[in-house]
Amino acid sequence: MNQRNEAVAPPGSGRLRASRAWFRHAHDVLGRVYTVCTTVRAVMALHAIFLNLFLVLPEAHNKPGVVLVCFVIAAWTVLVSILLRRPRRRTPWVFVADLLVTVAVVLATPLVAEGGDVPLTLAAYWGGGCAVYAAILLSTRWGMLQAVIISAAYVAVPPYLTLRRIDMVVLILATTFCLGALISQFRMTLAEQERNRVRNASLAERERLARIVHDGALQVLALVEREGPSLGPRGMRLASLARESESQLRNLLQDREIGDDAPDSLVDLAAALDKYQSARVTVSTMAGTVMLRRRVVDEVEATLLEALTNVERHAGPDASVWVLLDQESDDEVILWVRDNGTGMSADAVTDASARGRLGIRDSIVGRMSALQGSAMLKSTPGLGTEWELRFPVDMGE
Repeated sequence: MNQRNEAVAPPGSGRLRASRAWFRHAHDVLGRVYTVCTTVRAVMALHAIFLNLFLVLPEAHNKPGVVLVCFVIAAWTVLVSILLRRPRRRTPWVFVADLLVTVAVVLATPLVAEGGDVPLTLAAYWGGGCAVYAAILLSTRWGMLQAVIISAAYVAVPPYLTLRRIDMVVLILATTFCLGALISQFRMTLAEQERNRVRNASLAERERLARIVHDGALQVLALVEREGPSLGPRGMRLASLARESESQLRNLLQDREIGDDAPDSLVDLAAALDKYQSARVTVSTMAGTVMLRRRVVDEVEATLLEALTNVERHAGPDASVWVLLDQESDDEVILWVRDNGTGMSADAVTDASARGRLGIRDSIVGRMSALQGSAMLKSTPGLGTEWELRFPVDMGE
């Protein structure tokens, strides 16, 4: 009889895993920081309760009020820690409620005891926890706003501006600002690490696919290019198409541009134009990089595609294209697109616009105008066509 060995989890291990899992999600990478803050605030709550019960209560004129405040501190600490445990519950309203409860505890001090008997109010050091929570889990601005409000509450309670109260205010403001700035920098570092991780993974996957394509499709295209001419005119046409497809595919596989999709992210225009290299298109770019906003690069690529489409349609089957990218000054980029096709006259351009063929006016000139640049067309029948596209490096907002 076969017996199946089953691993038996120790009692409570499921609850232990569940209690730890909440701060391991990718969208809540600061969960461990929050765990530390929760622990510190719980200790500060116990500290405030201890001071109130053993030092304030014997001298208080409203002993039930002191006990009630201690209960509020304990209950609210547990409740707000549970509410803020999950990221989706960390809404501004929770932090506002936390601030209001803390201010209420501070302002309740003169109602239960004489001001001189409670140097740091009934909230003691626990009162700064709401500002720290907001700075870490929302933003530094939210945290500092709450720190200013809670500090004002501390000095609004008799005996007002004492040395210990001033020290408490400075401690709250400094701690909130430092932790908020530190966590903000931590968030940016984590975001940058995630972008680098995605980029490296994308490059690794692209290299893997490049090896597969090289061993398959590129070999077939090379064979068609080599054997096609022996099949006659159609074979020569197939060989030409195979050579062009092979060139485009190699350029695509060699492309190492992994850009951010955000419209205002910076992208290298030179790297973006290199992928248009083919058997008929020669792309010459600068040795360095030309960093532009993603939305500008997208418009320039769309303009270049329109120019290449016009060459394909009107320049003739044997026309070649030369694309040159240059930067004569720091604030302007120049892109030349020239072909050796049939060319056209000024009357032909005017006639095309009159017949509703708006590729030149809208797709090329219109896009350059939208980029605060210019587009100049030079063409002579039988001598090809040349576009000179100029646009600024920084368009502003």
